[in-house]
Order: sequence, then C-alpha cells, then structure tokens
Amino acid sequence: MILKIFYQKLLVLGLVVLTLAIHSCNKESECEDSHSAKIVNMTGLDGCSWMIELGDGTKLEPTNLNDFNINLQENQKIWVVYHTAAQMASICMHGEIVTIDCISER
Repeated sequence: MILKIFYQKLLVLGLVVLTLAIHSCNKESECEDSHSAKIVNMTGLDGCSWMIELGDGTKLEPTNLNDFNINLQENQKIWVVYHTAAQMASICMHGEIVTIDCISER
C-alpha cells in the first residue's frame, strides 16, 4: 500500500515536471531585454532590403543583419536587441536605422 502511494506521488511529480518543461520551451530569448519582432522582405521598395517589424508595427532598418546567422524568410519570428545607428542615411526611408546587438529565432 505504501509503495503504491509512493509511485502515485512520483507519477504526479513527473507529470508536473514534464508540463513545466514543455511550456518553457522556445519562450525564452537568447537575447536579454529583447523585443518580439519578425523579419519582413521590403525588397520591392526602392533601396530597401530585409527589415525588422516590431510587435507594434514599427519598422527597423538594420545595418548589420548579415552579421548574424538568422533565417531570412518572410515573417520569421525573432527576438531582437538593437540601438539607433548614429548619423546614418538611408535610401529606403521606411524605418528607423538601427544596429542589431543580439538576434535569435523564436
């Protein structure tokens, strides 16, 4: 009887741990203090290329996107950390010019 209760508690504990492990997968970013975003292809506009669109619709024109090993496909969900690029001009003019500090897929 005691052994049966022990196995039942062990089973419940195992299910709790498994549930927590499943819900924590892929929800954490490799980038600390990152923003939820997606990759968008703006090559149809003059002077534009791949850009980043934040969750609020703000578009970012990254200066160093090719420095990262990231899957460049339309609507690829990402985490991104960036800062405003100092004194840079753009032909695209469809977003804030930024330098990426960290980027990872979500």
